[in-house]
Amino acid sequence: MHPLAYDHLQKVLTDKKLVGSDDTCDYYPCHFTGQDCTWCFCPFYPCGDVQTGGEWVKVKAGGLIWGCSNCFWIHTPEVAKDLMNEFIKLGICDVEELERRKEELKEIFLILKERYPPKQEK
Repeated sequence: MHPLAYDHLQKVLTDKKLVGSDDTCDYYPCHFTGQDCTWCFCPFYPCGDVQTGGEWVKVKAGGLIWGCSNCFWIHTPEVAKDLMNEFIKLGICDVEELERRKEELKEIFLILKERYPPKQEK
């Protein structure tokens, strides 16, 4: 995991607070105006689910990487809030816990996706 992703996720999981829209970020809005930036670095990455708006992208060096720039789903306030609540309920409070509980993360992803079907356009 990239150090920026690790640091951001660790802070979010430790603080247990939603970030909301972070208009102080140099990249805001990276997905859409009004996005919730709590899961700036997605704990489901790479989900591999094109319904979220993500896609596999060819890289110059060869191979594929999961691209999330067209994913709006995890940045909607209701999904961000429910995901935080799920993590609190399960006692997930650090990045290592995310790594250890990958199977549970897949289940949470599917539950939230059913509850809030992804929309690919904003």
